[in-house]
Amino acid sequence: MGRADKSILIFGATGMLGRELYCESKKRGFKTVGASRRGPDIANDLLDEDSVSDLIGELSPDIIINSSVIVSHAECEENPTLAYGVNSRAVEIMATAATTVGSRLVQISTDHYFSGDGPKLHDEQAPVQLLNEYARTKYAGETFALTCPGALVVRTNITGFRDGGGVVSFIEWVISVLESNEEFNLFEDYYTSTISTHQAAAILFDLLAHDVEGRINLACREAASKQRFVETVAKRIGRATSHARPISVRNVLVDRAESVGLDVSRAEKILGYRLPDLEEVVERLASEYEERQQPTPDRQARQTKTG
Repeated sequence: MGRADKSILIFGATGMLGRELYCESKKRGFKTVGASRRGPDIANDLLDEDSVSDLIGELSPDIIINSSVIVSHAECEENPTLAYGVNSRAVEIMATAATTVGSRLVQISTDHYFSGDGPKLHDEQAPVQLLNEYARTKYAGETFALTCPGALVVRTNITGFRDGGGVVSFIEWVISVLESNEEFNLFEDYYTSTISTHQAAAILFDLLAHDVEGRINLACREAASKQRFVETVAKRIGRATSHARPISVRNVLVDRAESVGLDVSRAEKILGYRLPDLEEVVERLASEYEERQQPTPDRQARQTKTG
């Protein structure tokens, strides 16, 4: 069966990662359907269990990718029922329906399971610490996903561009504070293996070409502090960090996993190539940012009318 004959259903297709997955899927020639509360192809409410199950049963896709998530830690703590419904229970419904129709389930998970060991890189077997409702519900989602034969759980830490909507991503915040020249706090002891959404989507589809299942880390191949990440971005876009105040994450955030570096050795072995390092991640993000600053035909038309 060629790619043109394979179908993919993406839940959360209008989210930051979901949009990249949707575009990458179409780019690679898959029959792609995107579902979320606002489409792009099908409007679907993850809290409506019957609609999730019925959609999978109707489409019977070869692959299901779930990138839906409530990622706000505050929202998860304030409304644990909602967090469980989206991050856990919806995945259970997908896993059951996927098993029934024989779909391959891919669950996008998190790195938010490790604390207290600095820049250590954690492999897929590392013991987890569930410090908050977000981590608990995401880990439950992993467990439910793995009940589906052949399921793949992808642990990652992503950032990219959201195109508005009132929610600012990490890289959007970084660029904003660097350009504002206002003082801001910068965690010197919060370590992540952040990767761009564009890179993550491409690598995930490379992985789907292999017979891989279980848990796998998909991230930058090194762990960097938030401070180092921001300094690397600043250097790339020609901005200063003299207005940054280095602080400890432990003085600000409570019950937060802060040593979340991911070991990507398994993915690299399967793929036969190395995953991006910090410089390559920042280069991709900076290039995308610069592309977004270029005038589009619509912007040029508006400028002509008002100039």
